[in-house]
Amino acid sequence: MITLTNLKLPGGRIVLLAEIPLACCALETYAFRAACQESEASPSEALLLVSGTLTGALAPEIQRALAQFQAHRPELPHRIVAVGACATSGGPYWDSPTVIPGLAEMGIAPDLFIAGCPPSPQAIAAALQTVLNTVTA
Repeated sequence: MITLTNLKLPGGRIVLLAEIPLACCALETYAFRAACQESEASPSEALLLVSGTLTGALAPEIQRALAQFQAHRPELPHRIVAVGACATSGGPYWDSPTVIPGLAEMGIAPDLFIAGCPPSPQAIAAALQTVLNTVTA
């Protein structure tokens, strides 16, 4: 089961945030999250951050978490974010027989890809701010 939290992002936007932290990039998403404030205000949308190495063994759990995320607060726009090289394209493990080279290869279309191995918390914040501003502008 995933945990969803209302967060005030840098820049003031309130979002409902969920995470699937699978490997080392999870540390960067945790650091990003630590720079945000929890909020009681209503979120404008829901974000799912998927970070780390995707494997065939984890695929059913990732799909289950995605279904839970999409079912929660259906009135909100839901956006999926691939954080780091592994969630984007398999990273340095792309040719391993157990690794799925990115969310798109699982049939999950991310709304945003954040490059890096790992991307810094500041890069995560900047990418989210850019896409959120573009979507609502």
